Amino acid sequence: MKTRIALLCAALLYAGPAFSQLGLNCGEHPGILRNKSGIVWFTSEQLEKMALKRVEPEMPPAPADFHYDGYVSFRILVDKKGGIGCIWAKNGHPMFIEAVNEALQYWEFKPIQVNGKPVEFVGVIQFHVHAN
Repeated sequence: MKTRIALLCAALLYAGPAFSQLGLNCGEHPGILRNKSGIVWFTSEQLEKMALKRVEPEMPPAPADFHYDGYVSFRILVDKKGGIGCIWAKNGHPMFIEAVNEALQYWEFKPIQVNGKPVEFVGVIQFHVHAN
């Protein structure tokens, strides 16, 4: 199973622009979005609702004259048991990416089934960051 997850991670990592198009023009399937290759995809809002365990990031101290109000986004692959299989930084301020990545590794999600079988799924999760 680890080999299968590793292969899927590698395929998603090297898919580049194709992966960034996941979720666009997808058909619906009982509340689940799929891309043309059949990968189950969830929006950030859906992932938030499915999270069973959340760990808030411990943000590094920002310099006194530094101001930032934005998001750090990550692509994630959730394994069949609801654990994080792979994480890719998508965008956000470099100062906060490592802290958010560290926290996200401990998140757990409600496993899902398609046609009675557990499946892996992907999505993008966003963290709001506000630093003064």
